[in-house]
Amino acid sequence: MIATKLLRLSGGLVLSGALIACSDDGGMPNTMLDLGAGAPVPTAPGSGMPPSTAADPVSAAPPPGDGTARPPMGMPPDDSMGEMAAGGSTADPPNADPADDGDPVDDGDPPDSGNPSALPPVTDYAEPGPFAPTTEANVGPGNNYTIVRPDALGSDGFLHPPIIFGPGIATAPSFYSAFLEHLASHGFVIIVVNSLGGSPGSAGNVEAMQTGLEWLISQNDEAGIYQGALAVDRAVTMGYSLGATASVQLSSHEAIATTVAIHGHGTSGDPHGPVLLITGTDDVISSVRQTFSTLEEAPAMLVALPIGHLDVLAELAMLTQISPSARYIAPITAWLRYWINGDEGAREFFAGTDCGMCASPWIAPETNAAWDALAL
Repeated sequence: MIATKLLRLSGGLVLSGALIACSDDGGMPNTMLDLGAGAPVPTAPGSGMPPSTAADPVSAAPPPGDGTARPPMGMPPDDSMGEMAAGGSTADPPNADPADDGDPVDDGDPPDSGNPSALPPVTDYAEPGPFAPTTEANVGPGNNYTIVRPDALGSDGFLHPPIIFGPGIATAPSFYSAFLEHLASHGFVIIVVNSLGGSPGSAGNVEAMQTGLEWLISQNDEAGIYQGALAVDRAVTMGYSLGATASVQLSSHEAIATTVAIHGHGTSGDPHGPVLLITGTDDVISSVRQTFSTLEEAPAMLVALPIGHLDVLAELAMLTQISPSARYIAPITAWLRYWINGDEGAREFFAGTDCGMCASPWIAPETNAAWDALAL
């Protein structure tokens, strides 16, 4: 079904385009934003991020997942794990796959105080962190990526966790500038694919995200601003819509410590560490539940608001500034700071029966057995 819809955001900005509504039973999006041929792509004020153009196909090796034994990415970085993040060696992993198949997985414990990415505590996770963000457009392989990062890297030995972010269809990095700059202010280095396409689950999307992630990680060993400044064993895969689906598929990558999938579609994954699936009750929630059902070994949590696919424009502060109405900013920031930075105060958003994402208007969270075993 094709319908025309106007989207009005704060500040009076209006997007007009075709919304393709699809069924909820095939893992396809119920709404996909198409700005139309020749339509200008807005740029967020002050973001410095230009609109993306159609990128050449990105080629990469197939994503991991062949059953090979992998180190437990996302394990608590005690002194030995901190040494590993800095490029040293570490002892054998202390935990193993619950299925006992020799494939180590993260047991879901957050980092401890030895984490070289530890941050000072905050009281409001929607507020900026201690780093000033900056943006570099059209970098990386084929100049097909945008990086949003702290302006100064590696101060006092701080290791910056990498994030690979996949955008939704017909959206550019500039759409997410407020959100990504917010994450950069909390110390993360985000590499964004300039453009994704095709259908949910398209191999090219996963390849593009893997290529960007691996390029950024490789810069830790190259002369330049990233050398020795990245927490290469504590990366994050994240995205919206098509990018969320690809994020789950990429979650088995050996560098990934946690995954955040925002309004994705039906797929499967073999993640190393905890997974947060965010969706809406008016979106393809049944497809997201299908994804959730495949996540058996790593801790996983599904949360939802009573919203649809394009309501994420407001919840992620897309093309606008962060405001109290953007309900995804604080929980996602808290999730990352807990699992990656070891911020104990952040657990209030998802731990216990009275957590921040447990109360109305959020639906009751859905968790798997591995999550319940954490007894957070």
